[in-house]
Amino acid sequence: MKYLNKNKLNIILAIVGSVAILTIGGLVLNQINKNHQANQLIIEKCFDNFDKEGEVVITKDGFWSPVRCEKK
Repeated sequence: MKYLNKNKLNIILAIVGSVAILTIGGLVLNQINKNHQANQLIIEKCFDNFDKEGEVVITKDGFWSPVRCEKK
């Protein structure tokens, strides 16, 4: 009887842990997608607003940071 209860507890913990991992993973992927879309808009506006002559430099500080557009 004790073995059965311990087995049920392990299964419940495994299910809860799996759901938590999948939820966190989904939230992270959603945030990455939002950041990517925002960065794409910044890059498009950057190239649309600057004239064809000269250089445009796109920089990014870190993984979660937005891109910056600078004309050189």
